[in-house]
Amino acid sequence: MAKKNYSLLADNLIKEHTLYSVGSGFIPVIGLDVMANAAIQLELTRKLCNLYHLKFEEAQLRALLNALVGSTAARIYATGTKSLLKLIPGVGTMVGGVVVGLYAAASTYASGEVFKMHIENGGTLKDFDARSMQKYYKLK
Repeated sequence: MAKKNYSLLADNLIKEHTLYSVGSGFIPVIGLDVMANAAIQLELTRKLCNLYHLKFEEAQLRALLNALVGSTAARIYATGTKSLLKLIPGVGTMVGGVVVGLYAAASTYASGEVFKMHIENGGTLKDFDARSMQKYYKLK
């Protein structure tokens, strides 16, 4: 399969998982929405590795995602504060779901694009430097 086709398939995976992340924002249980989005990002990264025929270990993927997106504790704190909007009955639930969903989607899209860019430039998971890739993550 040509490199262009891989890129198109990767774009489709990123879009699909970005939409899933929007949906994770509407999970009513505070904290569960963050864990769901972390799982979505992990699955996206796993599928990108499979698409590009890269070997991976799940622990390695988790470590790379945490290093790129931020520590799990920081992510829970940042998203958790947004999730508190969900405690306000009615409008708060909807606004909180939208805010958390958009934040989650942006994070998923950016992490997917960064991994895709790294892989398409000949990188592997072993030479992925999350610190240097964070600038691209923030730009996406």
